[in-house]
Order: sequence, then C-alpha cells, then structure tokens
Amino acid sequence: MGFRPLARSLAPLPEESLPGFLLRLSSRLEMPPSWLAVRCGLTEHSVHNARIPTLLLQELPGTVAENFALATGLDLAEVKALTLRRFESHYSPLRTAYRTPHRTTTMLSTRWAMEFSPRYCPPCLRGNGSAIQQAWGGPWKLQWHLPVAFVCPQHHRLLESVCPGCRRQLNTSSSGRFNLITSPGTRLHALQCRNRIEDAASRACGNLRCGTRLDYASDPPPGLTASDLDLLLALQQRIDRRLFGDQIEPDGTSYFEDLILAAHLITLSWPTAADLIPSPYLQTRLDEHAAPIAELIQAGQAMGIPSRRTGARAAPADTSQRAALLLAADTLLGEQDQTSLREQIRPLVQTVRSRAPMYYGQIARSLNISPRFAQALATKSYGTHGHRSLRTPPRKHRYSVEEVPAYLPKVWFDTYFDGFLDHMPEDERPRMRALRRAASLQLVKLATGLSWHRCAEPLGLTPKMAAKLLANLAKRFEPVKLWPEFDRRVDQIADHLDVSDERINYANRRQGLAEWHMPSEEWHLLTGGIPRLRRLHEQVGPDVGTALAWGEATQGEPSYSPIVRESERKDRDVTSLTKEIFLLQRDDMGGARLHLRRRLDAYAAQLASACDRETDRQVSIDDILSEADLDAKTGRPHTERRSSGNSD
Repeated sequence: MGFRPLARSLAPLPEESLPGFLLRLSSRLEMPPSWLAVRCGLTEHSVHNARIPTLLLQELPGTVAENFALATGLDLAEVKALTLRRFESHYSPLRTAYRTPHRTTTMLSTRWAMEFSPRYCPPCLRGNGSAIQQAWGGPWKLQWHLPVAFVCPQHHRLLESVCPGCRRQLNTSSSGRFNLITSPGTRLHALQCRNRIEDAASRACGNLRCGTRLDYASDPPPGLTASDLDLLLALQQRIDRRLFGDQIEPDGTSYFEDLILAAHLITLSWPTAADLIPSPYLQTRLDEHAAPIAELIQAGQAMGIPSRRTGARAAPADTSQRAALLLAADTLLGEQDQTSLREQIRPLVQTVRSRAPMYYGQIARSLNISPRFAQALATKSYGTHGHRSLRTPPRKHRYSVEEVPAYLPKVWFDTYFDGFLDHMPEDERPRMRALRRAASLQLVKLATGLSWHRCAEPLGLTPKMAAKLLANLAKRFEPVKLWPEFDRRVDQIADHLDVSDERINYANRRQGLAEWHMPSEEWHLLTGGIPRLRRLHEQVGPDVGTALAWGEATQGEPSYSPIVRESERKDRDVTSLTKEIFLLQRDDMGGARLHLRRRLDAYAAQLASACDRETDRQVSIDDILSEADLDAKTGRPHTERRSSGNSD
C-alpha cells in the first residue's frame, strides 16, 4: 500500500505521546482515529475493524515509522519522540519487560513497564492558550504512560486516574484486549473520554461513549495536605531527574529496578512497612490498596491455593495509592548505610517468605537490582540461605580479591571487632581464629558476590573448610541475631581497604612462597644464641620456621601453610609440628619463645618485601638478629609488623 501525505497535519507538542498526537490530529481532520491509523500505516486492518497495536507506544518499527512520517509530514526524529523509546536508557523496565516476556527475572517489572491507561493533568490538557491548543487541546504527555508518574510538577497537583464522568480509568477494554486508543472507530474530540458506557439507560438512548471532557480540573483528594503534596512533588522531581537527565547508574543497574522491587516487598508484607509513610492520609490510601492483596494471599495460602491473581504485581490504579507506595519504596531505599538498610528490609523479607513463597522466589531471582539492594535482601539465614537462587552481586570496591589476607590480621581484628563477642554467652563464643578466617571470606564475598565456599579458593582455603566454618558460626550467631553486626564490622574493614593507599597483593605472596622452605642453616641461626631454647635449636627442624614465616608474610594461618599440608598429604604425623606452631603464636609468650618470634617476624618482613619486589628471596640474617635482639633489649612490645601488610 502506498502512503501519501495527509491534506493537513499538526506539529507535535513538547512531550506529546503517539496516541495523544493521533487524537488531536483526528479531531482536526474530523475523522475517527482508526481511519487515521490506516492512512498513516499504523495498522493493516480495515477501518471498520482497526485495532491499533499497543506496543507501538513503546516503539515504531522502521518501515512503520517511515510511513507515518511520510503521511503526517513529520521527520523521523519527531516520530520517534512520540514513543516511550526515549525513556529506555533510563527506565530499565522498558528495556526488558516486553522483549523477554518469559524470563522469570522480568516478571516483577513487566506490569510496571508502561500504562495503556494513562494518568493525566486537566490543566495540561487545556493547553497554553494558543489557537491550536484551544481548538484541539494540549498534549497528552508521554510520561503519563509510565507507572512512576503521579504528580504534575508544572501545576503542583496529583494526576487524575479516572474520568470524572464514568469514574473509570481511561482506555479501558471490555474485551480484555487493550487498544492504543479506545473506540478508535468513534469520532470524538481529543479531550473527551472514549470509554464505553455500560448502563442500560445510556444504551437505550444510543449514547455508547462517555464523552466527558477531561480538561476540567477537579478538587484535590480530601485529606491530602499541603505537606503531603510537597513530599510527593519532591519524589516526582527526583524521579524526573532520572528519567529526563543524564544520570546513569554507576554500576549499570537501575534505580527503578530497586524501586519496583521495594514496592513489591512493601505490598506483599503489608502492614509491616507502614511506618515508612509519615502521612496518616497516605498510609490510609496505601492500606486500601495493599491490605486486600495481603488478605487474598493469606487466604490462598490457608486453603493451599497458589495466589497468582491477587494484583500484587501491578502498580496501584489509583494515583494517590501509587504515590504512597512509591514514597514508601523510595524511603526504604533512602540514603542510609548498608546495615540500616538490611535491618529495615529484614522483617519485610521474612513476612513475604512466610506469606507468599512463590512471590519470594521471584524476588530472590531478581538479578537486575543494584548490588547494594541485593546484599540487603540476602538476610542471612547464613547457614541456610533464604533461597538457593538468591544472588548477591558484588559491591563496587577499590580493593581486589588478591589484596584480601586469608587470615584477618590481628591488628585489624582488635580494631574492628572490639567488643563483638560480648553479645554472646561465654560458653557459646567462637574462637578468635574462626572469626578472623570468616572476616576474610566475607571480604572476598563483598568484592565478588560469590558464596563463601566459592570464596575459599582465592584465599588458598578449601570449600569444605568454608562450609564447615559457615555452619559453625551460624549455630552460634543466629540465636542471638549477630550476623548483621558481623556484616557491619566487615563492611567497615572493606571501607578501610577502599581508602587505603598501602594495599598488598597477598595472592602474589602466597604464589611466590607456595614451594618455599626455610633453609636449615637459617633456622639454626635464628634459634641459636637464645638461652633456654636449646631443644628447639637442636631437635626441631626448620618446618616450624617455614610455617610461621609463611603465615606472617602472607597473613595466612601457619597451620594451613603449604609445608603443613604437604606433610599431611604424605601421611606424616604433624602433631609435634602444629604444637610448636601453636606455642609460638600464643599472645602470652615471654622469654625465649618471644625472642625467637621477634626474629621470625623480622625474617618474614624481609621475605614479604622480596615477594612484593619480585626479587630473589634473600634475607639478611645479621640485620634480622640485630633488629630482633634490639627489640628484646629495649623491651619494645611484640606487634604485628607494618612491613607484613598489617597497617591499620
């Protein structure tokens, strides 16, 4: 079919939508929108049965756009500006919802992608007073088709959601199939309601369309205060800056994915999150939307019926209810620290898991949310994650996995975990070494988003060891709800690593010392000349020194050093070896053993420095002996050395 320019056309108004432009142009040409759609190439159906596809609102395909431009006298840029495609780069549900409709991860956002029944602002529809807008009306704005539009910033009023005449949403469908324009075969003014009239009296009079003018402003909802409107206006302005501005999320995800998922959590767990709404009026409005949904879900669960048709996935139809829900969601996601966010979300997640496990499963598989929100959702239930598919994407950290020590340095532990174990009964407290190992695993988890057992390998540990540690700590932490506090303290260490300019590549040290053994002559020099240390000097081999120097240089556990593991693989008895290692690690060491430990630490510092410089692992025994012996004479306290990477 060939397309010719129409006899007359219109210039699109700023922010105008495709259906709005068609309505104004059909009014000017005095022809039904269905005839106009066929003439412009939007549909191939006959004019008597024209159905204008709703997805044209999202994007006009190439040929369709060219034909429409030819018929209306517009250029392609003007045509494309009539569709929601302009918002795709910022409003992420538009990018995925209708292009991958069967993906579980998009099910929660599909109903939030776009509205076929737009909100509207009557003063905007009245126009700016120009002759064109007086005759055919102002713009039906494209943004009104987005579920995150609820306030008109220009006129400081809530958008209308229903026709004041028939009290129904615009563009309703009696057949269950939406049309880009309701009743496209009927000729009405662009600002008249096109809904079908269902009552018998109207049908008897032959009046089958509502016809109410929509450009007459109604009174604001009773109960909506000026302060309520200010809150909603501020939220709409923040949303609009993201929709129209150049702000792109730094991690490639979208604020709107977080906002929509937070809205689902609030709805499904209602009234758990009621305190997120400061206004009694808005709280009441949201209760009118969410309470029936919660009741349906609970009733279905009690009867063993899957609750699939509760309306939980869709945005509230009423504008004030939608505004209240988005205000609560934005408040939940507000500028607060990670621990506070996790504490705020935890009761919501627990309620949803118990009340609507099917919906929770979809929430748990929502991969498009930000790492910050995903980590807050992963309320640990650490020993058994709340959902097997729950993923925790990595945060954006400056430090790398290679810069995480396998065994949290004691200086760090003393600084960031001071008083931590006071929350637990004395007989239930885990050993310090378990916490130090766990903190390192959690630092890797923060940087990678991997589970603990997968974080073990980068640290030179085994998945079995990590799983056992996780189960052991879960048994102790969960009864006293100590996981959030553990996470908060590790978060502080991660923040410290991010700003530190002295991060060390511990992975490089572990690799460089993987097959290293302390020479026997160096061990004898280190142990010689210390009174009351004859047995160690004469009977104990250099394996003890190898393990301890390796542990200090790599910040790993000497009992898991390569030399110990090698002995275990060869079925050697390592009892005496591990005993000597333990004795030389004690905090209450004194005398000869403390003197030796100072020498070993100085030795390890030189070894670590050689690894960092990637030079031969040569050490100066004379320098080591003089430095360590000076410490012993002056009584300098034994501390873990800065050169080994234990800076604070």
